[in-house]
Amino acid sequence: MDAAALSRVALQAAADGNLRLLKKAAKEVDLRGVTDAVGRNVLHVASAKGRVDICRFLIEEEPGFDVNSRSAEGATPVFIATTEGHLPVLRYLLGRGGDPAMPDARGITPLHRAAKNGPSDAVKLLLSKGVPLEPLANNWTPLRFAITGSQLQALRVLLEHGADAGADVNFTTPYGQIAFTDTITSCLPDIDVLKKFRADHNYPVEEALDDRLADIVKFLLEAGADPNIPNEHGKIPIMLAAAWGPRKLVEILFLWTKPISSLPDWNVDVIIRAMKLKAKDTVSVELEERLHTWKSKGREAFGKGHYLAATYFYGLAMKIDLLDATLFSNRSVSYLRLGEGRLALADAQQSTLMRPRWAKAWYRQGAALTLLKNYKEAVNAFELALKLDPASDEIKDALRQMLLFPSIPIFCFCCN
Repeated sequence: MDAAALSRVALQAAADGNLRLLKKAAKEVDLRGVTDAVGRNVLHVASAKGRVDICRFLIEEEPGFDVNSRSAEGATPVFIATTEGHLPVLRYLLGRGGDPAMPDARGITPLHRAAKNGPSDAVKLLLSKGVPLEPLANNWTPLRFAITGSQLQALRVLLEHGADAGADVNFTTPYGQIAFTDTITSCLPDIDVLKKFRADHNYPVEEALDDRLADIVKFLLEAGADPNIPNEHGKIPIMLAAAWGPRKLVEILFLWTKPISSLPDWNVDVIIRAMKLKAKDTVSVELEERLHTWKSKGREAFGKGHYLAATYFYGLAMKIDLLDATLFSNRSVSYLRLGEGRLALADAQQSTLMRPRWAKAWYRQGAALTLLKNYKEAVNAFELALKLDPASDEIKDALRQMLLFPSIPIFCFCCN
């Protein structure tokens, strides 16, 4: 059996938990050099599948196997085990020197993954190892990840660990976002519902409030979240909830919100009537405001080097306008800066499908293919881009670099 076949056998054995077969393969191939198509080694694969015995064999019996080895995406075995929720593997790896705080290539730490995916025991375990709670590179905290994943128990653990350690319930990102406001937004109808309401004002927008989200809203309020902080358009949470959301959400917020001076009576029914009446005339404005905001914040985040945040904001903008090729192109370059070649390529391809004669889109596609080491297709993409825009020095330089030094990533691109 050749080396490639032995590598496939070893990876499959690690995934299946077949220790006997893995030991047999180890006699014929150096397991430290075996990786799959996405750059994960056998320890990464075993961690992803929850194979404690395989992890033990690799770390304790295979000389030189690094417990903190990183995949092509920068993920360590600890990061992967946390992401997949395999507590026994996580405990073992941490006990053998696994780094509990090492981030992946995007700057996301195991604690962020534990906070978003649960279980809360993983959060407790990582915190017991002294991992920091401070914001990640894009100033997004584990607290925000717990809220995004609707993980109430993880949220409780983080806040009980202490706001002084960084779990600030009113923490504001550089882009003016507050975790509590994001939570309220997640309780509202999605964009498709608002678009239907824009076309037909008789279309119902009342929806039931998910019990998990209701519990998180209540918990955040009890933990000190301030519902009187307006968003970038001057609207406080109860105004959004009354205009678009379920009555239950308005009732929860009512007890914690200061009266709005423009409303003569302060009760739930009056708030809902006033906000829904205003919403009938402003739904188009609401969508346009959101679209402009997300585009602007995406550009701002990219300009500051906060590429993860940029992908998030461009994604929000796409929910409103899925036909804007520029959004896909900009998110593609953001993914490129994060080293996410496959995601960058998918967005670049979508951009070229929408605007096949746009040179910038083909340039993005060539850059993504370069990152994925598909040099032949990258050259084709750059040549097509140059044919569409023969005067572009940027494209000429990229093509020249590909022909002379194809293994060097192309990072001269910028956001539109």
